[in-house]
Amino acid sequence: MLDAAEAVFAEGGADALTVDAVVKRADGSMGNFYGRFGDRDGLLQAMHERFLERFGEATQAAVAAAAGEKTLAGAIEVFLTRVVATVHEHRNSARFFVFHRSGDKALRAQGIEANAMFAAIFTSLVLRYRKEIAHPRPSTTVDVAWRLTFAAMVQQVMFDNQEVSGVPMATKPLVREITRFLVAYLKSPGAKA
Repeated sequence: MLDAAEAVFAEGGADALTVDAVVKRADGSMGNFYGRFGDRDGLLQAMHERFLERFGEATQAAVAAAAGEKTLAGAIEVFLTRVVATVHEHRNSARFFVFHRSGDKALRAQGIEANAMFAAIFTSLVLRYRKEIAHPRPSTTVDVAWRLTFAAMVQQVMFDNQEVSGVPMATKPLVREITRFLVAYLKSPGAKA
């Protein structure tokens, strides 16, 4: 039924995602639907869990691909390239959950937990290159680098390319420049106390 729900959502958006449409698409029964999900909110929670699992798997794969890089810059560029591709692949779902369901306490709690997991994954990757980080508090610097990365990913979800600055930018140069920015920040010794 989750596959059916995702297909209905992909074709018609949130308004098309009704219990009747999902049951019909799945060639199932109302009893099975209500037994599994309880109601439409239960379905949305299951869809959100699946979305976060897929994004988590993609993020882990991005780290695995990036971990073989010899430099911090190479690792971040590989990681960002893969994560941005994942964001674009699942953009409609991400946008739906951010825009329309951010007030749902259960979904918000799931999202917050996932954000912490994604931050930990990013941190584990970047700290493999600790020798390149000049800041006296690497964990603080990496946390800020994650926050900037997270903001860039949210921007990719929320806005079409040309809506951000009025100047369109292809993904590859955008990833390259974000990488340069993050690496320069991570390699900076920080302000003198």
